[in-house]
Amino acid sequence: MNTAMHVTPDQSEASQAYAEALHRLLPFHFFYEKLGKELPDFTFLDGDEVPYPYRSLLVHKNDMTPTLAAFHHSKLDLKVHRHEDSDNMIMRLVSLHAAASEKAVEYGAIAIQLDGMDEEVRNAIVAGEKPLGGLLGEYEVEHSGNPSTYFSVPADDLIADALHQSTGEILYGRCNQLLDRDEMVFADIVEILPRCDESERWVKS
Repeated sequence: MNTAMHVTPDQSEASQAYAEALHRLLPFHFFYEKLGKELPDFTFLDGDEVPYPYRSLLVHKNDMTPTLAAFHHSKLDLKVHRHEDSDNMIMRLVSLHAAASEKAVEYGAIAIQLDGMDEEVRNAIVAGEKPLGGLLGEYEVEHSGNPSTYFSVPADDLIADALHQSTGEILYGRCNQLLDRDEMVFADIVEILPRCDESERWVKS
């Protein structure tokens, strides 16, 4: 696939491919539009085009919370940067941080459908104190992941600030959906990882 696409809210660029790109990037695009900011240039990739070590961290159907917790040998804390709530949906711009070091290990956005959630799970999600992946494991909520695409993206000021990266640094991520036991989508997620220089050097050695 490897399709480079200038994904900005410019109506003159509207096309089927453009619309599909924005759909993939919801709810990330939602918050950029609210802030009046242009999205950075996303390049969509197939899984085998994502370089290591990021391929190991992104190209799978598992939840990112336990995946990153195992990689960083630490529990993860949730930081909510912005949010939009309604009775049945929560949208958040968030980052995950390794509790042991306070290092940012992921930045992105999530939209969660609350319909059909058990009250205890729903209340825990609304509280916004723990990552969704951790809560789904804690409450043994049956679900599966369904990544729709992977991407590279140059860090803009928002991404760079949240992940402590240099502006323009090429980062990797994925667009993922979570499905319930009936294979209905209950969460749309855009997940971006910081560079991991130590792991990159190990891969190249």
